[in-house]
Amino acid sequence: MRSFFRQLFSSQTQETEEYTYKELNSQLIKSTRYDLDANHLYIRFHDGREFVYCRVTPYAYNAFLNADSFSDHFHSFINKRYLNYQVM
Repeated sequence: MRSFFRQLFSSQTQETEEYTYKELNSQLIKSTRYDLDANHLYIRFHDGREFVYCRVTPYAYNAFLNADSFSDHFHSFINKRYLNYQVM
């Protein structure tokens, strides 16, 4: 069951919500965003591909954002650990 605050917040911003990506300073990864409701991590690469990583916890996303190297953290802790698919 979703909390009252989440329901209220999501109903107010759902219509006007534009997905904002956080630009990263990485040679491999261009930007990322996290969907808290679905626990999905979206990663855009510099070559134009975008992947969704499923069931990523907020803790794992925070660890990714605070990593010394986004690329190293991605390869070590995200790439092969989470179910993923490419966004068309």
